[in-house]
Amino acid sequence: MTERIKNQLDELAKSVNIIPSILNSNKKFGNTEKETLFLAYHDLDMEHIEALHLLLMKELHGSAFALVRTFYETFYRALWMFAFATDEQVNKIRNGQYDFPNMGSKILELDSYYTGDEFFKNMKQGTWNNMCDYTHSGTCQLSRRWTNNELIPNYNENEILEVIIHTRKTILLFTYTLVKIHGYTDDEAKILELIKNDNNKSQEILEKIPSKAISL
Repeated sequence: MTERIKNQLDELAKSVNIIPSILNSNKKFGNTEKETLFLAYHDLDMEHIEALHLLLMKELHGSAFALVRTFYETFYRALWMFAFATDEQVNKIRNGQYDFPNMGSKILELDSYYTGDEFFKNMKQGTWNNMCDYTHSGTCQLSRRWTNNELIPNYNENEILEVIIHTRKTILLFTYTLVKIHGYTDDEAKILELIKNDNNKSQEILEKIPSKAISL
């Protein structure tokens, strides 16, 4: 493990450890059906991000990369459900009777509700196919099982850094949205400050990574 990867994993651990202290401060979450579902999605992604941290610490990169799509899909589903799902759809989601067809188009719908620009469109472009490839044992994943014709995994530093940095920023954004929809403005400010600090810390590293190193 390189020093840069170790430092970024330490930053990820700090973020993951701060979030529960903000959420578990005698505040009520899940006041409505949609809020309850949103909370469950967020809790699941907190588990996913902790799993990503553990896998990367143990240098089990293939399993970590396979989990990235699941992490993002949970985030996207939560956002779409809260913004667009009808009461009937919410009930079906809760009872395991609703499918999320054409997730790509649903991701593009998010900007109309949350951002007013092309934030989620840009987040999706160039990433979704690669994330699916890693999850479904495609060419990207299989090609990294070899090093100089030997069956030794070969995931480069830049790819790993992109996974760490972008998933960390996303879990902070997820948490920001959670406290915002519940109206906890003080916590909004705390999370927003974490996001700004994270952007400042990670931007220099991201600028040194070649474009589309992994595109996650």
